[in-house]
Amino acid sequence: MGHVVVKYKVTIDQPEEGAPDYDGIAGSIDKLDEVQAVEIKPLAFGMMFIEVQAVLGEGEGIVDGFETNVRNLNPLIGQIEALEMGRL
Repeated sequence: MGHVVVKYKVTIDQPEEGAPDYDGIAGSIDKLDEVQAVEIKPLAFGMMFIEVQAVLGEGEGIVDGFETNVRNLNPLIGQIEALEMGRL
């Protein structure tokens, strides 16, 4: 079985009060075994997003399972968008 590298854009919903803890959320994502790199980047108007690079196995449902695991880390995680995908 081969592997794929996927780069994701993870957006964070803005809480009603205060700014979201981007560092804390990025740190929890970085603890996942598949994750190779995590970087916080500017989006617009002071908002940020988290760019995640992960190495995943090829197979049905593996990418969807990883995305679900990321969503389950924090209730403020909004959209997860695949930016790039390529085989290793």
